[in-house]
Amino acid sequence: MRDKYAILTLLVICALFVSSSAQVHGGPHPPPPPSAVVPEAGTTIPMLDFGGRPVISLMIGGHGPYRFILDTGAGHTVIADDLARELALGPPPGMKVMSANGGPAPVIVIVPEASIAETKLEGITAVAAPLHAMFKEADAPRGVLSAASFPGYLLTLDYPNKRVSIRKGALGQADSKTIFQYGQDDDLPTVPIRIAGHDWHVHLDSGSGYGLMLPTRFLKELPLSSEPVETGKARTPGGEFPISRATVAGDLELGSYKIHLDQVAFSDVRPGHAPGIGNIGYEVLHRFVVTLDSQNRRIKLAQ
Repeated sequence: MRDKYAILTLLVICALFVSSSAQVHGGPHPPPPPSAVVPEAGTTIPMLDFGGRPVISLMIGGHGPYRFILDTGAGHTVIADDLARELALGPPPGMKVMSANGGPAPVIVIVPEASIAETKLEGITAVAAPLHAMFKEADAPRGVLSAASFPGYLLTLDYPNKRVSIRKGALGQADSKTIFQYGQDDDLPTVPIRIAGHDWHVHLDSGSGYGLMLPTRFLKELPLSSEPVETGKARTPGGEFPISRATVAGDLELGSYKIHLDQVAFSDVRPGHAPGIGNIGYEVLHRFVVTLDSQNRRIKLAQ
C-alpha cells in the first residue's frame, strides 16, 4: 500500500487543531459541532478506496464531487488548502486560533454546507492543509472527513460490501464482545485488544493502512517470532519516529474475534505531545462491518 505514513501527518494536523484554542468575545469556546440532516430512510453510498482507506464523494456548496477519506482516526475534518482557496472558504467568525507548539497556527475554515448524497452537513469547522504535498496521485482525496461529523446517527463502514451508510439509531449497551465503549476523555474511538496475553487499548483508525500498530515498548514485552525490521519513518512536529515490523507469536483478540496477523507494526509516533497508544487499521478492519455511534461513544464490529 502506497504512502501509509502520510496519514500520520494528517493526525498531527488534527492534533494541532484539538490543542488550539478558539476565542469568541473574549472567552474560550470549542468549535461548534456540524449539524447533520439525514433522510428518514438513511443514506447508503459506495465506499471508494485510497490505499485501504474508505473514501466517499462529497459535494461542497453545490460544487464537486470531491473525494474525502472518511476517518474514525481524525478528531476534526481536514480540507486541502488549495480547495479551500478555490471555494473561497473563510475562517469561522470570531474564532482566534493559537498554535499548540509555538509554530504557525493551523489555518481554520468553515464549510457552510456539504452533502453526501441525500445527507446534508452544515457548519463544518476544518483545518486547511497542504494535502497535495502528501497525496500526489491524480485521484488523490481533497480532504479527510471526521467520522464524528454525524452525532445522533449511526455511521457504518461496511468493508466487505464496500458501502457506507448513515442512519438514525443508537448502538446497544457495550458488551466488550462486539460493542465497545470508549471514554469521555478519549479524543478518538478506542477498543480493547489482547495479543499474546497482553491487554491494551488502541485507536480504531479507518485512516490507517496498517493492521495493528503498537508502541515500541511492546517489542520487549511481546514474544516475537521474527526480528523487528525498520520499514520507514514518520516525521511530525514532535520529531522523527522509526516504524518497525515484526511477527508476534500470538493472535490478536478483539472482543469475541480472534485475528491472525502476519506482522505487527511498532512505533512511538504520536499526533500531539501525549504518548501514542497505537491503532488498528485497514489490514484488520477490512474483515468487518464497523458501526460508530459517536454521540454515545460506542463502536460495533460485526462479521
